[in-house]
Amino acid sequence: MKIALEALNKHFGKVKAVDNLDLEIGDGEFVALLGPSGCGKTTTLLMLAGIYKPTSGHICFDDRVVNHLLPKERNIGMVFQSYALYPHMTTFDNIAYPLKLKRVRRKEMKERVQRSADMMGIGDLLDRKPAQLSGGQQQRVALARALVKEPAILLFDEPLSNLDAKLRLRMRGEIKRLQEDLGVTAVYVTHDQVEAMTMASRIAVMNYGVLQTYGTPNQLYNHPDTLFVAGFIGAPPMNFLEMTFEERDNGFYLKTQALEIRISAERGALAKQNNVPQRVIMGIRPENVSIVAEQDPDFKAEVYLIEPLGREDLVTFRFVDEEIRALVPAPFDGRIGETICLKLDKEKAHLFNPETEVSVLRTGNGRSS
Repeated sequence: MKIALEALNKHFGKVKAVDNLDLEIGDGEFVALLGPSGCGKTTTLLMLAGIYKPTSGHICFDDRVVNHLLPKERNIGMVFQSYALYPHMTTFDNIAYPLKLKRVRRKEMKERVQRSADMMGIGDLLDRKPAQLSGGQQQRVALARALVKEPAILLFDEPLSNLDAKLRLRMRGEIKRLQEDLGVTAVYVTHDQVEAMTMASRIAVMNYGVLQTYGTPNQLYNHPDTLFVAGFIGAPPMNFLEMTFEERDNGFYLKTQALEIRISAERGALAKQNNVPQRVIMGIRPENVSIVAEQDPDFKAEVYLIEPLGREDLVTFRFVDEEIRALVPAPFDGRIGETICLKLDKEKAHLFNPETEVSVLRTGNGRSS
């Protein structure tokens, strides 16, 4: 089922929880709503579910406006962060509850519950109550309950937040595979950018109720449209340096008190075409900062902190009043206080207008290069 949100608004008094949101989700697509707490993602999900009514705008399922429909009339399945299981009911009864409300015949109910439970790997736990189940098993019960309705849309509200890291990783893969196998449209709310990047086909990044960007994980990571998206997507986060943009000697340069680098003519011309201001913010990811020999550095910096990550080490360098992090192959054999030569991959650098916080490397298709 396709979903379209058109000029959607939700206000709580003077607070704009969702502000003029336009979003299209394709049939069978897995879309994540991503952002920090209070950005409007859960409010959007609850409007999709019919729990909240929009202040204005339209919610369309397959070109049909559903603003007036109650949750039970929308053919949705919803999985909550808290699992929301009835503690006095068995696993069977928890999964079957939506079917009881629809007065489904007992024989069909048993078949559908068993099928959903088997799909989630809990077919042998139907006689247990929630207190007798682990956190992962309870989450599977909640998923089975959502699936037993055979919904056209699945809504997830941070369903993995209460699980430990290992189980969260496993459930992440199971939910993604399940959605692909069923081909059901899914909307997944999370504040965890790793969850969004690994699970969703497209990600809608929100902040203060406003949609910041909407695209594939690759687009958001490699071509962020705004300073907020660049800083929110990626772990470890992107480095940011305030620099001066200059055009001279038939070239384009970025400069600080301690650093000057030349960028390609293509990227410089694109920034100029987009009315780049003299002061810019350069962003570069830690994996695009490398250690080089003394003959060919962009600058030198002092080792301030070394954080082993296993396959790589995250090293923080300081130079003048600036700080920059680099991901380097482990083990890093430098010492704290040592001066190291560094080089930046200029083709992977991003430039943002400090006033608008919008990329000045945006191309005609609206994406930054």
